[in-house]
Amino acid sequence: MADKKNDKQDYSNPKVQTQVPGKVISMDDYRCHADGCKAKSTKAGFCEEHFAWFKAGLITKEGAKAQDFEKKYYQYVAAQKKAA
Repeated sequence: MADKKNDKQDYSNPKVQTQVPGKVISMDDYRCHADGCKAKSTKAGFCEEHFAWFKAGLITKEGAKAQDFEKKYYQYVAAQKKAA
């Protein structure tokens, strides 16, 4: 006859628990970190457009606008026109 203690799994030990990969739902948000943007993030948590802004210093890594955003934005737009 089987012992009843051995029939039960020990759920208090995290090493014993296993998860089925197909049934796990990720709770992470994969959207762009920029304020108001709902696009899917592709690089460093930003969409393509906002990643370019991040590299130019227009927004912070949290997605907020820099303190001197307007000044940097005008310089960014002028550089984009010059490059095109």
